[in-house]
Amino acid sequence: MQAFVSLPSSKSVKADLLVRFSDVDWEGLKAVYGWAGLQYQAWARGSLIVDDDKERTVVLYTDHVLEFWVDDEHHFGGDFYAYRKAPLVLHLQPGKHRIDVRIVRDVRAMGAAGEPTVSIVLEAETSEGGLKAVDGSLLLPDLVEGRLATSLGSISVRNEDKNWIEVIEEPQKITYLHPGGIVSHAILRPPSDKILHAIDPRSSLPVVLGLHGAGVETDSAQVRHSFDEAPNLRGWVLFPSGVMPWSGDDWHRWGIADIEAAVAAIPQWITTMEWRGPGVDAERWLVTGHSNGGQGTWYVLTHKPDKIVGAAPVSGYSSIQAYVPYHFWYEADPRISAILHSSLSDYRHELLLLNSCGIPVHQQHGSLDDNVPPSHSRRLSLLLSEVGCPSEYTELPGKGHYFEGVMTTQNLLEFYNNILEGEAADHSLPSSFDFVVADPASMGAKGGLVVDQLLSSGLLGRVKAEFLASTRTWRLHTTNIRRIHFAPATSRNWLGTKIYINGFRIQLWEDVPVSSQWLVLLNNGSCKVCCDRGWLRDQRHGHQLGGVHAILDTNGRFSISTPRKAFPLAVQISRNLFQYFGADAEINGPNQDDQPGEGNRIRLLLGPTTDGSSQAGQFSPIALDKDRGLVVRDAYGRTTVYGFQEGLGAIFLRPSTADASELVVWGSELSALRHAARLVPTLTGIGQPDFIVFDKGCAWRGAAGVLALGIFDIFWNISEHSVVF
Repeated sequence: MQAFVSLPSSKSVKADLLVRFSDVDWEGLKAVYGWAGLQYQAWARGSLIVDDDKERTVVLYTDHVLEFWVDDEHHFGGDFYAYRKAPLVLHLQPGKHRIDVRIVRDVRAMGAAGEPTVSIVLEAETSEGGLKAVDGSLLLPDLVEGRLATSLGSISVRNEDKNWIEVIEEPQKITYLHPGGIVSHAILRPPSDKILHAIDPRSSLPVVLGLHGAGVETDSAQVRHSFDEAPNLRGWVLFPSGVMPWSGDDWHRWGIADIEAAVAAIPQWITTMEWRGPGVDAERWLVTGHSNGGQGTWYVLTHKPDKIVGAAPVSGYSSIQAYVPYHFWYEADPRISAILHSSLSDYRHELLLLNSCGIPVHQQHGSLDDNVPPSHSRRLSLLLSEVGCPSEYTELPGKGHYFEGVMTTQNLLEFYNNILEGEAADHSLPSSFDFVVADPASMGAKGGLVVDQLLSSGLLGRVKAEFLASTRTWRLHTTNIRRIHFAPATSRNWLGTKIYINGFRIQLWEDVPVSSQWLVLLNNGSCKVCCDRGWLRDQRHGHQLGGVHAILDTNGRFSISTPRKAFPLAVQISRNLFQYFGADAEINGPNQDDQPGEGNRIRLLLGPTTDGSSQAGQFSPIALDKDRGLVVRDAYGRTTVYGFQEGLGAIFLRPSTADASELVVWGSELSALRHAARLVPTLTGIGQPDFIVFDKGCAWRGAAGVLALGIFDIFWNISEHSVVF
């Protein structure tokens, strides 16, 4: 390890650490294990000296660090991507303060080319306290023809004082609001003057989505000018930010919500700018993206197929699991491994490729790409052909991962123009289609059908549909589907047709809108039509579905409730939500009103206690009994009680309101609660299922050491596929 420490001043001091292991045969490890062999962890220890006679406020930046300790106080989350948005604010007494750093080398973030070194930066700045603006956080729309493109803007601020600061009013003038209630932005390019003169101004053009890669700012020249060589596309070119340079969670639950919010903001831009050109068809998207944005293109394509008129993944990887394989996860009971992989299945695009059938797809990859090997695109091209979904694939000889003009090569320009110039707003249904669903919460419509619930959560659901034009008959065959309904945009296509599901004829209500009727699959395979909305009150649905990451699917800012002793952990969770997602969270102390708001809630519980909310907990098969311990009721009604002991902890979802979720984070004592809090989502690709119960054995065995983990069914009961030891 090499350390370069700047000369300390009264204001700041910085240490640059370079970690390398020159005596390791990295090429040998790479040959055996692939890129996973280039990942490792190490430890570093140092000190920060406060050379003063009084307490000082210190702002500590931890670039490329995920976990560290200051005077044995554990801080997880760090600043792995060097955002510098939410540094740690410390109030230190005079003297020496020990700093321990866990160093993690991650191939996905740090690359696989050359020697696998790690470079981290620790920088401490003194502060006079008070409210400080976060550098680089000012967000304003562009100035176009002397006026702002939209009416809103924002700036992030940080409290560097010991005392609370009450925010009386926070007027936000932004381009658009993310569903999480926070400021986000996109770069929008309206149709050119040439297009305005070539088409009817009363027409509506589709949206051309350009998804940026990992660590790339939307407002950078790389993104802004990536379509300069395609100035006259017949569409609205839109570069969503995903809120953060890493698009929050790789364009998944948090990121795709930002995409939809960005698209929905275009009509407001049209109104604000008094636009006189063609309108926007917000239901028709041509989606493309580079690198991580290429992976995001696959996610959007397979999850919102009815919106997609064409897709062009560029230098994209196929899925998280395939990018850097999880070779070094601890070996575990096969049931545990199955649940973890099931929790990641919504991101396993290889499993969902049937959803893209009938949609034009053109992949592009450089043959010399050493960041995302071209084998990803080659394999996806092969898999598409195997499931009967032909696509186009262009491999560019001698080209690497990125080069100037990568998004506007000749083959891509031809693809864009062929799609957009021949595209019309056609909402008719295909004559046959297949639909595969891993998580209904993130899945849009396919062929006009929306899957609301699966019979067995954690397993794939499938719908195979065929239309017989001669008799105007739809025949649907379902596997592992509980409830479906018709999307409003295409529901009219189902009127006047005969519908058979699994061989049973169903009759839609004539006096109720088709999109307000649910088809409920019964245990015998038959189906009934339901218009009653009562099931929404006590069954799991919508944003409540999915693993622990479902907490990110919030409609409003997060609220965090905490006992007094756990307040520093609540701050860390809030800090991490802001650091990695740009999310807003309100912390409610023990003496504050704890009524659920519009958004999702995170509830910290410590030690022997009740579950904290009988109303929310009435559906949960996991509960706290202050006299006995943690009580878990499995799918067969059997009860397991984990008595209070050192290191015992749990994290699990439960309903907060009819549409929102609550994530319970509990520990028998503070160290166990800290362990549980580390499972609150920060980085993508972890695979936390709906609930996890653990003891201190997990500290070294990982998932192999859990006491229980698994998935809740639609009635908030533990599914039969879960594991309770």
